Amino acid sequence: MKRSDQGFSLLELLLASALGLVVAGAALNSLFSEADLGRRLGRQVRERQVMGRAGSLIRGDLERGVAVALNPRDPTVKAACGLTGRAPVLQITASDGTVTTYSVGKPPDAIWRGWVLMRCGRAFQADGSLNGKAAFQNRVVLDGLDPTPEPWQGCDLPQATLLSGTELLPLAACMEESSGTLQWRLTQEFQNPGKTAQRLEISGSAQLGS
Repeated sequence: MKRSDQGFSLLELLLASALGLVVAGAALNSLFSEADLGRRLGRQVRERQVMGRAGSLIRGDLERGVAVALNPRDPTVKAACGLTGRAPVLQITASDGTVTTYSVGKPPDAIWRGWVLMRCGRAFQADGSLNGKAAFQNRVVLDGLDPTPEPWQGCDLPQATLLSGTELLPLAACMEESSGTLQWRLTQEFQNPGKTAQRLEISGSAQLGS
């Protein structure tokens, strides 16, 4: 009798089944890895978009301003809102003398993921302009900031002065007084699937009164 008429032996069937399980397991693992990578990339894109909107808000306030405190903790520059222990970074004075303050530190409520960037300033109207008659509001602009970023050494303005004490904060800034130009760095930290930490960093610049 030919071998083809005898069928497969039990050992051959077991080996084929085991090989099939190995191949199926490898395929599933590859699919899960790709899905996990897709989630991480999607999360990174979303976080960068939110950081970008925060940067646009900072840029707009700077362009409306006429001065920025080189020492954000200067007691003569008063924030219109209570900072509750958060560190002021940008104290932006407008032409009417009002001060918009960006501060970083622990969140005001437990609903936030970690350190926050807060803006104390006038509210906006529906068309995007500031409401000059509105009371000052202290609002979270971005949460999940990196509380222990690397010291900022990326200011490349030729005659810049680092805003005092900000180089170790998740929002760091420098200013070139001769041109009225400011540059800043914003760093964030969040948890990926699998609880691995990821840090993101964006930078930007703006000119006062532009």
